Amino acid sequence: MKTLRVKVLFIAVFITQILSAQVTEKWTLEKCIDYAFKNNFTLRQADLATKVSGNQYTQSELNVLPSVNASASYNFNFGNSINPVTYTFTNGNSQTSQVGLQGNLTLFNGLQQINTIKKSKYDLLGSQFDYENAKSNMALNIASAYLQILLNREIVQVAEEQRKITAEQRETVKKKFDAGLLPETSLLEVEAQLARDEANVVNNQGVYDLSVVNLKQMLQLPAEQGFDIDVPQVNTDNMSAITDVNSIGVYNYAVKNQPVVKSAEAKWKSSQMAEKVAYGFITPTLTLGYNLFSGYTNAPNEGFQLTPPYVTSTPADPLFTQFKNNLKQFVALGITVPIFNKGQVFLNISSARLQQQIKELDLENTKAVLMGNIEQAYTNAKVAAETYLANKKSYESAQKSYFSLQKRFDAGLVTNFDLQQSKNSVATAESDMARAKYTYVFRVKILDFYQGKALTLN
Repeated sequence: MKTLRVKVLFIAVFITQILSAQVTEKWTLEKCIDYAFKNNFTLRQADLATKVSGNQYTQSELNVLPSVNASASYNFNFGNSINPVTYTFTNGNSQTSQVGLQGNLTLFNGLQQINTIKKSKYDLLGSQFDYENAKSNMALNIASAYLQILLNREIVQVAEEQRKITAEQRETVKKKFDAGLLPETSLLEVEAQLARDEANVVNNQGVYDLSVVNLKQMLQLPAEQGFDIDVPQVNTDNMSAITDVNSIGVYNYAVKNQPVVKSAEAKWKSSQMAEKVAYGFITPTLTLGYNLFSGYTNAPNEGFQLTPPYVTSTPADPLFTQFKNNLKQFVALGITVPIFNKGQVFLNISSARLQQQIKELDLENTKAVLMGNIEQAYTNAKVAAETYLANKKSYESAQKSYFSLQKRFDAGLVTNFDLQQSKNSVATAESDMARAKYTYVFRVKILDFYQGKALTLN
């Protein structure tokens, strides 16, 4: 009994440790991206669309093969009729059975099948690149949400630190007020500031919680699942290195490797093949057909003689004997020449040519948007680096001013209001510095992404 209790206790502790590990497991940026690639509904739909395009491409290749079909029928004939097996007139009810094998092969149709295969291949490539582009956009969105959490976390820490400082000031002012060294208004001012700081902590914590929920929804994690991200050390020592980046060089690499550009190129080439397919309808179509047929009837065999009775009949031949004797087959070579189809062929050619022009413009627009995004990311990264350095100086100056005012306040030379204003300036500068830092990091990650580098914060 004692051994059983020990085992139960051990299992309970083991399960508790597993659950605790699941809750406290840290999610890195790489893990978030990998998880989204495997579980996000949008990406899974894009993957299925790619597989559908793959089936269409396979079908286009199989369409060059002949089609072969078998058929069979069993018929009841009532009254006078033509026997479909013997092609003789039958008086009375009868039963017939027919079997056949048909084959058909397109020998030439203006290279429509070949060009359709090429078009389907480009459609498949476009779908595959769309899937890769969806993954890339998802990775960027997750990186943005991840960095937003880190930023909001720092802002909460700043707000909490300011609340802590104000709480310590309240204790100092309270002592001075109790000693009669400060008026009651000073105590009320610092208590009001403490209330504002506490509200600020609550508000910033709410913003942080919402940013966590946003990332969880992007990952499509259950609402009840514990979630905590890893907090890497974001290095800001090499911000000046952004000036070494050449946006034109980034674009030249991206325009040859980004899936969004490759997708647009594949769709443009597909439209070129579609135009060639449309031209194929002008040419004649040459087909080859083959048909194998046999049948059985239970109608008696009828013969003729010169003396009465002039018509004689014998029982029907056995099934397999009739199948052998009634065997028929033929090979047919057919040609279809388009003459007039209400202008549909030429209108289809015109529409295909217009679609090709549209896809070409889509490709040029994709390249232009890519260039704009790279230029914007590069400019924003430079501005963020400069803003961070400026805010860092502002923060250091605000800190020095606050420490100086703190000493003067302790000596009774400045009011509590002046001290609180200085403290708020420190908080504002620190928050602005954090925003500039993560803006810089995200824009640099965009540039890394366009250069084919992995999205990581390590």
